[in-house]
Amino acid sequence: MTRVALDAKKFSDDGVLPLRGFLPRKLVAAAQSAISSELTRLKIKANGKLTASKIQALPVFQQTIRLGQMIKVGDEIDRLFPEELLVAMNSLAGAPLERSPHPQILLSLPHKEAWSLDHLNWHLDLTPPKADQIPGVQAFVLIDDVQPRGGATLALAGSHKLHYVDREHNAHGILRQNSDFVSAPEKFLEPRTVHGARVQIVEMSGRAGDVYLMDLRVLHSPSINTRKDIRMMATNRFLLG
Repeated sequence: MTRVALDAKKFSDDGVLPLRGFLPRKLVAAAQSAISSELTRLKIKANGKLTASKIQALPVFQQTIRLGQMIKVGDEIDRLFPEELLVAMNSLAGAPLERSPHPQILLSLPHKEAWSLDHLNWHLDLTPPKADQIPGVQAFVLIDDVQPRGGATLALAGSHKLHYVDREHNAHGILRQNSDFVSAPEKFLEPRTVHGARVQIVEMSGRAGDVYLMDLRVLHSPSINTRKDIRMMATNRFLLG
């Protein structure tokens, strides 16, 4: 594994931290090959071309869920979350974390529609704790290169701080009241200040072997894949014991 210097302050401030080139190419290549074989077996891809028109017609979020249910792979995905990665997350969380037993595959097929930030499914995978403390860390692994606007998961860096600035509203509620975020979310591709918190949309694009670590209180969403290649990522959640 590549040794990286963990920027604990950036993770604390943003709730999102990229680890470039953390996993060896050989490791992610094995996972990529296993997924490609499954796509061929399921006749989603044949002779280098996509043949899954019914799946492509689904909304982005539903498409990712459906593909994750269909693809069956073995240890190749588990190996993408080695002990070295857990050690890094423990350091950022400041306490030992326990991994979920089954990582998830995140796939999205190319779409012909234009890339947009409108009507995305910004969500959390758990209820944020009442106290301002990290409940866990989610790791996102790039199994193949993912270009910008290629369907990568989007994270709203800094949104974990919004849960604690208003007793009546969590981050969802605060952002629904923000006219810019509702009407012009593309403005948040650059840092913006909301209720004193610096927030910015981060697209988890990059090279195969890159890993993104995310505080589980950060709002995130799938995005539209406007590129020619299938978006291949995997994720796992690591929770405080």
